[in-house]
Amino acid sequence: MTYHGEESKSRLPMPSVGRITILIFLVVLGIALFSYRDRISSRISKVFAAGGEDPIPVTKLVRQPFRVTVPSTGEIVGMETTPVATPNTPSGSLKLAWLIPEGTFVSPGTTLMRFDSTDAHLNLEKQQNTLDENKERTKIKTLQQGTETTVLELDRTGAEMDYDYAMTVMPDDESIFSRWDIITAQADANYAKERIEFLRNKGKTQQRIARSDQQILSIARTRAESEISVIQTTLNSLEVRAEVSGLVLYQRDRREEPQVGNDYQPGQVLVELINLDVLQARIYVLERDGGSLAKDLPVIIKLDAVPDKEYHGSITSVSSVAGSLERNSPLRYFTCDVSISDAGRDLKRIRPGMNLRGDVVLQQYESCFVVPSSAVTFREEQKDSVVYVREGNDFVPRVVQTGLSSHGEAVILDGIEENALIALRNPVETRKLYVPDFSKGAAGDRGGMIFMMRGRRGR
Repeated sequence: MTYHGEESKSRLPMPSVGRITILIFLVVLGIALFSYRDRISSRISKVFAAGGEDPIPVTKLVRQPFRVTVPSTGEIVGMETTPVATPNTPSGSLKLAWLIPEGTFVSPGTTLMRFDSTDAHLNLEKQQNTLDENKERTKIKTLQQGTETTVLELDRTGAEMDYDYAMTVMPDDESIFSRWDIITAQADANYAKERIEFLRNKGKTQQRIARSDQQILSIARTRAESEISVIQTTLNSLEVRAEVSGLVLYQRDRREEPQVGNDYQPGQVLVELINLDVLQARIYVLERDGGSLAKDLPVIIKLDAVPDKEYHGSITSVSSVAGSLERNSPLRYFTCDVSISDAGRDLKRIRPGMNLRGDVVLQQYESCFVVPSSAVTFREEQKDSVVYVREGNDFVPRVVQTGLSSHGEAVILDGIEENALIALRNPVETRKLYVPDFSKGAAGDRGGMIFMMRGRRGR
């Protein structure tokens, strides 16, 4: 019994043996890695470092048509609607005198509504009378000024004759004439001279007064003519005509139809024209894609409910500011209204609220080269774009003219010939790859070995 007890004490548990074995293996592995660290690093550098023999990917240029588009989502709003509003006039609100019946089909040029023109005609008559009065006053003032000028010329001529006579018969011999006669003759001559100067200054003053009177009359006449022009414009706008064809529908305010005799403010919509041949859709474009959105750009539309057909339209309006479609959403969209003109017989199948996917065509190229964006390099110093053309074993930079590009693709318009082989990336750029440095451990934040990867250098 004693022998068996000592034998059991000499045995070790199996888990302890396994732990010791794993520990010994890790120690041996660490010593081996530390001993051969330089050789391992060199082997890794040979694997990851691109030598001169590594090939640069190339592609052959082939001309093709290309369309630059941005995606969008949206829904069908309804038929195309053209609002008809109360005209803007300086007089403010207008009184409705006549309104076309609702449900009438109209063509361009058809009268839709008329507004009361009584006040406008009264103001026109008043301003016309003011203008006529101004013209008569101008005539009278002109004649009066002419008469005053003539009288002044006669007076000045008489004063000059008196001065000449006084100077001619002036007595100067005291032995013949008395001193009183001599002094009187000199006083008459001086008076005639001063009178000539006074009449000359009076003429200048009258000319300035006449010029001021004419300017005042001209200002009043211009004001009256301006008022008449504004009133005539108002009278011409009191009869509103249809610019497009469509079905007339009233715009109801609190379920009340427009009524003849009521006053309406400028810009207030009273009538809508519904185009039964054109659908109206609303699409939403991400803010990052909406930099080139503009009116009249074509849109290709596909309805989720009609997946087998493709419709075409154009943008009629673009929101000036991007907004969120959902509360607290970080995504912002530009809202665009689109007119769909080729729905045709499918109008019966299409309903407002149907979801759609649209592609806004920003640019259509009939013939161009389309390459990955990495193939075109923009040079900051020269402010141009280049591609690298393969000539023999080297790559030569070639300046090209680029067009509007899409995400991940670049459009080349000119500067290079067809069937040329170009590099799909810049062959002279330097790329850095960080590989762990086993000799420094993992404690440092900047531990690692930097390997440079280069392609073939061009000339």
